[in-house]
Amino acid sequence: MYLIQYLALCFIVATCWPALLIAESVGHPIEIDELVKSGDTHMGIQLLGSLSLKGNSALAELSGLAWDEDEQVLLAISDRGWLIHLRPIIEDGRLVQAERLNTYPLRDRHNNPLKGAWRDAEGLSLERSNNGIKGDSSLIISFERHTRIDRYTPEGAWVKSETLPKILNKASYRPKGNKGLEAVTLHPTLGILTGPEYPPKGRPHYLISTSGKKWFYSPKEPNGALVALEALPNGDLILLERAYTSLFSPWVISLSHIEAKALIPDTSVASTLIARFDSSEGWLTQNIEGLTRHQERHFFMVSDDGNKPWAQTQLIYFRLLDQ
Repeated sequence: MYLIQYLALCFIVATCWPALLIAESVGHPIEIDELVKSGDTHMGIQLLGSLSLKGNSALAELSGLAWDEDEQVLLAISDRGWLIHLRPIIEDGRLVQAERLNTYPLRDRHNNPLKGAWRDAEGLSLERSNNGIKGDSSLIISFERHTRIDRYTPEGAWVKSETLPKILNKASYRPKGNKGLEAVTLHPTLGILTGPEYPPKGRPHYLISTSGKKWFYSPKEPNGALVALEALPNGDLILLERAYTSLFSPWVISLSHIEAKALIPDTSVASTLIARFDSSEGWLTQNIEGLTRHQERHFFMVSDDGNKPWAQTQLIYFRLLDQ
């Protein structure tokens, strides 16, 4: 009897040991404003803790986030083709730490790690991540320079490519160079929605579904760029925009809201500003590029440090205030 119990214990330890080895704390608490602290409100949000993520090279250049409710894991992708599993530690409603659980390279259809411009992952969304079934989540990833939207497993294996609308083959709509499909989300009724960081010259900013429906909108700043998009369960959209022109200009990060009822195809849709972070006004937020809803009205957003030694990978937790 004791031998059986001993062997069972050895099996459990052997099974769990790899996970114990790779889980590491990577969060370092920071403040993102000189005056507005964690717990304070700012415009339409309440800040609930911020971390600088460091300690592993894969944590550089994060550009997309998605929360897997079934797995209780925060997924992140990077410009360098990494898929990172993180466990946010939340105490008394505040983000206090994050643990890196696993890191995988995104792979191509031949199971080789993506290389060069092919690995420039930017937008991330999930399907089947909140159905009460573990292990069946599907990752939807948009890529910037080689314009495409691909499906992946949670371990970084390529599954298939989504068919893009034919209109994106037209020069007047197809994103150019490093201004491609920066954002993607799975809408509850409209399917996969995406949009370029910047549209081609002379074309208004737009969102488009893989079925070909499109919507036009105006960015909140003169040089505003779409960097993330998140669909809410009720069909509303949250847009994350970044405005930055040079080393001598401020970073301006904007969160805005589009109501589901405004999403009439081929029309210009109005958006309402939720919050604005301007580095010239004391905000220490940097190149925020990723956004995901956590639970209810709580969200995470993350910055791309550009792999610069002076920059931070900032993970910010906040709650949308009731309108």
